[in-house]
Amino acid sequence: MQGTTFLKSIGEKLKDIRKTKGLTQAEFGQNIGFSKQAVSNIENNLSNPSIEFISKLIMYYDVNANWLIVGAGEMFNNSHEQLKSIKNEIMREVEMILKKRGIN
Repeated sequence: MQGTTFLKSIGEKLKDIRKTKGLTQAEFGQNIGFSKQAVSNIENNLSNPSIEFISKLIMYYDVNANWLIVGAGEMFNNSHEQLKSIKNEIMREVEMILKKRGIN
């Protein structure tokens, strides 16, 4: 799998990250301070990401820089983001249940 990842462009890897997170291009870009168009251009290999884009991507989404640049290792540094996502989903479920019961 690492060989396949190595052959992917940064744009393809960016798209993989975004889809793994279940985000639209607009949501993905907004989280790191970039427009939907900037994300689209990079995903479609129409432009290269800036150093600022890459560093925000790595920091916000906890992306493994080795994976992003050379295709080595896992997509994410650890499961922190996955745990955060699960926690957020649980909180949404709890809020929905509380609202149904009239508890704010």
